[in-house]
Amino acid sequence: MEKKQRDTLILLSIVTAVALILIFISWPFRDVVAITLLLAFILQYPTAWLEKRIHRRRTSILLVLLLIFAALAFVLLDVVYIFYSEISNISASSENIDKILNRGLESSINSISTRIGQYFQVTGLQGRVSQLSSTILRDLLASAVTFIERVIPNIPLYIVELVIITLLSYYLLLSGKSVVNELTTLVPLGYKEYVNRFLAHLQKIYYSLYVVNIASSLVSGIFAAVGYTILGVPYALTFAILIAIFGLIPVIGRAIVYVPLTIYYLLIGDPLRALLLLIFSWAVLDQLTGLYILPLWAHRTGKVPQALTILAFTAPILALGPIGFVVGPATYGLALALYRTYRDVRKGRPALAGGG
Repeated sequence: MEKKQRDTLILLSIVTAVALILIFISWPFRDVVAITLLLAFILQYPTAWLEKRIHRRRTSILLVLLLIFAALAFVLLDVVYIFYSEISNISASSENIDKILNRGLESSINSISTRIGQYFQVTGLQGRVSQLSSTILRDLLASAVTFIERVIPNIPLYIVELVIITLLSYYLLLSGKSVVNELTTLVPLGYKEYVNRFLAHLQKIYYSLYVVNIASSLVSGIFAAVGYTILGVPYALTFAILIAIFGLIPVIGRAIVYVPLTIYYLLIGDPLRALLLLIFSWAVLDQLTGLYILPLWAHRTGKVPQALTILAFTAPILALGPIGFVVGPATYGLALALYRTYRDVRKGRPALAGGG
């Protein structure tokens, strides 16, 4: 083996070892790193817009981050206030809370099962429907309590992760573009054109998959504000903001808000409003925005196929959990950018250096 080949092999071994060590020690924060990269990519657009107007990069980044935290704090405090207000109102009643909930639950179940029994005239159907509905609602309430009990002990960890995400996002927004430009300078000259073309495709695709997804969530929030106001839902604006936030989670995001709200109206004995709320939320907020507006918008902005958009935001969630929201579209977008770069090369562009 020649000295040059031996030195190259030693260098590659050192680089590989360092990379593996970095991956190993950073693996516990893999979700934090993925969320930070996504957040930095999305926030570069409002940061650039603000920077054009005030001409200060650091100030623009800080203002955007502060606005996000202020909005989240407002929603969190508002939600806490709603829960406190509703519980206080119920507690102030002369009746026991369990009696109120049981009465409302029985009223809703009896109303629903009676109507079903009137139409189908099936012997014993009303009793079976009542029993099934009661079991489902109690299981849902038990699941909610279990989830809360699991989340509360991890709050300190979430705070630490939030601080890390904030700091990393700030530095990525501040110097991320220069880091990417510096890395591209390391690419051999014969490949640089294709790398730049690949990055251009990737920018458009990620814009369509992520930024457009946020925009469609905001649209669903506007629909929710109008619809919930018409349906007479208290705190309609707050629930609309929650719909917009949780709408970022594909498939089940908006349901995290409107399903408990539907259950609440069943518990207090208002099945008609619960049914209308459920139908409106599923048809307009989920189906219209999730299966029509989002894929169509993504296709028009970045020419991302509608089927790929739906697949990128559904399959990874089922396979990986919530982090699939970050990893899934990133992986599908990367594959699409590679394909489009290869297609450009095949359309008569200069061949890759060393290629046939």
